[in-house]
Amino acid sequence: MLEAKDLDWEELKSFAVVADAGSIRRAARELSVHHSTISRRIDSLEYTLGAKLFLRQPEGYVLSAAGEELVTVVRECGIRLNVAERLITGQDSDLSGTVTVTMAGPVAELIFAPRLAEFADAHPGIAVRIAATTQILDISRREADVAIRVDNNPPQSLVGKRLFPYYETAYASQDYLDAHDFDVAPEVARWISWKDTQDQFVDRTKEAGFGKVPLWGYFPDPAVQRAAARGGLGLALLPCFIGDADPDLVRASDRKPLKARDIWLLTHSDLRRTARIRAFIDFAEKILREAEPAFQGNCQQKR
Repeated sequence: MLEAKDLDWEELKSFAVVADAGSIRRAARELSVHHSTISRRIDSLEYTLGAKLFLRQPEGYVLSAAGEELVTVVRECGIRLNVAERLITGQDSDLSGTVTVTMAGPVAELIFAPRLAEFADAHPGIAVRIAATTQILDISRREADVAIRVDNNPPQSLVGKRLFPYYETAYASQDYLDAHDFDVAPEVARWISWKDTQDQFVDRTKEAGFGKVPLWGYFPDPAVQRAAARGGLGLALLPCFIGDADPDLVRASDRKPLKARDIWLLTHSDLRRTARIRAFIDFAEKILREAEPAFQGNCQQKR
């Protein structure tokens, strides 16, 4: 038994255009395809339906009885599809719906959460869902609509812009700094390790000014590093916007913060013109650019 799923819409559309044009070549010009493509589509549709849809006559293509019945149904479907398209387009141009945004937890907590009320007040019809994770969610599969990523090589399938880099430096509790002499006995101090490595000494710790202090443990989550440093475990290499915002941490040296990775604001090319997504992207860029001094460590330094 023939079902709707067995029919090809391109074949049906070509059939309707030929019915109106009365000619394969005229239909091909209207659809901007080669006439042989139209012929193949008509032949395929007739084969699928098991019926001749046109009488091939010298003056052109004339609908058969079966064709006359089918063209009525196809035109009705076309009208309904046009209505549906207008409705969908209208929804996309309305500032309503849900926007799912993926970003790292500290960015969500320290940069966006305090400012989301501004977006909610400006766009009450748009709900924001934040996936606060360092995992890479797949925008092409609609796991998220917008990504704020810290990455020097974002996926080429996404579109957007690189904003600026963030910077990082060494932080610790004041008590921990007072209790250790990093020049005389660096080996008794600890770096809270952010790397899963057997090496106790890495270039980044030297660049931060404490190259003789060994790495200890493994804590990939910056929130855990921050909490451990606050508790007196050791030195933590943290993004400046995280470390400077914590009243229980101070910068461990007066060295200039180290450049880390770039901050990108991204979406999928199919989504960038959707009104609600465009609205959030504009808001996100504003928030991120206003926070640039914090990301780059140019706010008030604590020591």
